[in-house]
Amino acid sequence: MLEITSAQNKVFKRYKSLLIKKNREEEGLFLLEGRRYVDTALQSNRCVEALLFSNTFWDLLSEKERTAYSDRCSVTRIADEIFKELIQTEQSQGILGIMQMPKFLWELTDISVDDSEDILLLDRIQDPGNLGTIIRTADATGIRFILLIKGTVDPFNPKVLRSTAGSILNVRLVMVDSYTEALSYLKAIGYRILSTALEGALDYDTDGLYGLKNCLIIGNEANGISPELLEASDTKIKLPIIGMAESLNASVAAGVMMYKLLSVKRKHLF
Repeated sequence: MLEITSAQNKVFKRYKSLLIKKNREEEGLFLLEGRRYVDTALQSNRCVEALLFSNTFWDLLSEKERTAYSDRCSVTRIADEIFKELIQTEQSQGILGIMQMPKFLWELTDISVDDSEDILLLDRIQDPGNLGTIIRTADATGIRFILLIKGTVDPFNPKVLRSTAGSILNVRLVMVDSYTEALSYLKAIGYRILSTALEGALDYDTDGLYGLKNCLIIGNEANGISPELLEASDTKIKLPIIGMAESLNASVAAGVMMYKLLSVKRKHLF
């Protein structure tokens, strides 16, 4: 077992560098924080390069627990005062997994004509908390594929990962360079393209808005969905606002719409 007591340790510096997007991409690794999420990753045979423990947390583990972790992969103990430099939460449990980043091996063509699942297309979502919450809600509502248009915040940003509450392990992310190519492909295999909008849109409860297979587009927090994507959509949908608020938070709107899609799906299935 490796023990690290200095922030100048080369291994420690390498792991700390993963807090920066450029380094995550170069290394193909990211930090997963929290015992439940690390345990889930191990149990589902995810690619875990190493486990990092604060000294305090390691000392609290039973001998059986220590052995179980050590048998799965490389274990490193880190002094509490420098372990704090690796974490994003104020009250960390004291465990981090160094995870191999799934190269975005999910391609558009992995969504086949035989699929009947709804999917998400995120247009330049910028706030890490919003993206993480959207991923978590997608997981909860049974949406597996999430398409990320270039300009969307890095899904392996520590703040995004924390907001997903482990759901990052359960969804399939697809990076999209050309939204026109993506929409053309989805329409060709039977998807109805739905955009949330404030103007020229139909109430989300309107009959006949939804297809058997839907691609829901959620737009940028400040600017909404790009005009090109709105133009290419089959249907524009608005959520009713009867109070004084001008609009809804992107993750809230996405959540309401995902549960609406789930409701529609359940009516078809049952």
